[in-house]
Amino acid sequence: MSNHHAAKSQAEMAELFSQDLTTGVGRSVKHDSADKHVSGEALYIDDRLEFPNQLHVYARTADRAHARILRIDTSPCYAFEGVRIAITHEDIPGLKDIGPVVAGDPLLAIDKVEFFGQPVLAVAARDLDTARRAAMAAIVEYEDLEPVLDVVDALRKKHFVLDSHTHQRGDSAAALARAPHRLQGTLHIGGQEHFYLETQISSVMP
Repeated sequence: MSNHHAAKSQAEMAELFSQDLTTGVGRSVKHDSADKHVSGEALYIDDRLEFPNQLHVYARTADRAHARILRIDTSPCYAFEGVRIAITHEDIPGLKDIGPVVAGDPLLAIDKVEFFGQPVLAVAARDLDTARRAAMAAIVEYEDLEPVLDVVDALRKKHFVLDSHTHQRGDSAAALARAPHRLQGTLHIGGQEHFYLETQISSVMP
């Protein structure tokens, strides 16, 4: 049995590899969903749920980005005819965190809100308009907390999204101390972590 495939050098493979490879560096690249966004054809999911028995749920969200919840009074919700129930996190038994990968995403805010639009309470009613009006009638009192607005401030205050961890091999401090040349400074870049729509691709050359 013989191998009939002609071997190519690394340079030849690199040339073949780069023929169809394009880069977005320095160019404005259209987002995958841009066509539907600008044409009005994009479909969105709002903060309501509809069930076959015509029960509608509306989630009241926070109107501030960082605050302690002092009090929630849902009793005004029941003044609207057709309201079945109004709930906060205290009415949810068992596990309240719905983070799919790591913890930290409560179904309804617990004691404080950490972003504008975080769900705080929910109302179920016979129609969506009633659920919405009832949810907005609930009394929610906040105490605003000092925001952390940049990564330098967050690092200084150890305000991390997840617990810190370290990958370590060797003694970096000792290696830097022995280095004949060292460059030190601060670099700010404009990169941001993408949010959910992960159009990740890769191109690999052996």
